Amino acid sequence: MAARRETIDGVRVVLLDAGGTLIDLDPRRLAATLEPLGFLPDEAAVRRAEGPARRWADRAVRRGIAARDLWNGYFGRVLAGAGLPDELVPDALERLWEANRRDGLWRRPVPGARETLARLRAAGLVLAVVSNAEGQVAADLREAGLGDLLDLVIDSHLVGVAKPDPGIFRVALERLGASPGECVHVGDVPAYDVEGARAAGIAPVLVDRWEAWPDADCARIREITELPALLGL
Repeated sequence: MAARRETIDGVRVVLLDAGGTLIDLDPRRLAATLEPLGFLPDEAAVRRAEGPARRWADRAVRRGIAARDLWNGYFGRVLAGAGLPDELVPDALERLWEANRRDGLWRRPVPGARETLARLRAAGLVLAVVSNAEGQVAADLREAGLGDLLDLVIDSHLVGVAKPDPGIFRVALERLGASPGECVHVGDVPAYDVEGARAAGIAPVLVDRWEAWPDADCARIREITELPALLGL
């Protein structure tokens, strides 16, 4: 099914999720973290496994799952899909958790992300990231070569509130001096990014790179590169 592409007009501020929207899992960091276990994940297999893992995560968020359980469930499914033996999963999950807290695992720019942000910025739009993270997302975005294109980065760990709680969006709006009606929020997990944005009165845009939600009831694009056209640029 084709992505929903109706134009959204009158936008001054674009809020964006980070992981899965602007930055991807870095296969080099995954490999370095898991190599001591004798396992080198295949990048294509990891990519394929992320779609089903994200669908599971969306359902889990709606059930109110705890953050660490969400992490374990998501990565457990990704690693299983990439072929990691079951007996190595607990150790791998702990290693990945610590690696992400220390340096960040999502540090590879999504294809076209920098070009898209540059185009939005050139059009005069204000750009901010609103991310559920562990305190390191600003560094992740800088490492990915995107930090200089952003006006603000909101990290849930640092502000004490996380998506889908609308409070995290209100923090961004207050710091930007913006109103909900002049914003969109762009993200890749409906339970976080669609429901959370709507609760804050912000129009959501779903980036569905894995074709996981073909029947989404909001503006939906396949790739971040489609965002300028959606905003009428």
